Amino acid sequence: MFNFLRRRCLQTALQVTRLPAPILRPCRQGEAPVWAVSQHQGLHSSLPRLKKRKVSEEPQQRELDLLRYDLPALREAPRPALYLGFGGLLPLLSAPLLMAVTQVYYVDVAFGQVAYGASILSFWGGARWGFALPAGSPAPPDWLNLAHGTVPALLAWLALLCRDSLTEAALLVIMGWGIALHYDLALLPTYPSWFKALRAILTLVATFSLVATLVSANLYPAQTLVSAQKN
Repeated sequence: MFNFLRRRCLQTALQVTRLPAPILRPCRQGEAPVWAVSQHQGLHSSLPRLKKRKVSEEPQQRELDLLRYDLPALREAPRPALYLGFGGLLPLLSAPLLMAVTQVYYVDVAFGQVAYGASILSFWGGARWGFALPAGSPAPPDWLNLAHGTVPALLAWLALLCRDSLTEAALLVIMGWGIALHYDLALLPTYPSWFKALRAILTLVATFSLVATLVSANLYPAQTLVSAQKN
């Protein structure tokens, strides 16, 4: 019975499709409108095809590319961030510059440079906490994000404990800078592009300053500022 009704409905639909569509022929004055049948137009009664809606694809996260995307955005950085960021490099750069000019490796100056680098490392870890704590932050205050903010502070503390071996202390600070930069660029790409570019430049310059101090330890005789003043 069901198959019979389906065939009858299909035949009726096909017959209706072949019927020409009525059009309204213009009439003279005083005449009633007359419907005329056009032989060239047919009544289209086929079911409309359901068009597939294009699903709006979510924007894919672009790959990390400092040279292509992030470094040009450094021009959009706020002026206070630029001035304070690059100004914070002065204590790091002054230490190897002083040693290169005097051709003396000052032990206390090198330790001061390492201590300052450790404090910067702790600051970058605290910046992660400050980014994760506000409501609505893309980095929720979970174990992962908060632990990433704690690791730099622990490495800075270990570096300060290595007072008798400034080489190990400097290497710990450099390793902490690299880990913190990896966290900020790769594991949390929701930072602004200008901030990621600034972080990369500051980390690179700061690392070269500590490496220059380690090279000075092998090139120049070791001395302290107090002994240098006495001489």
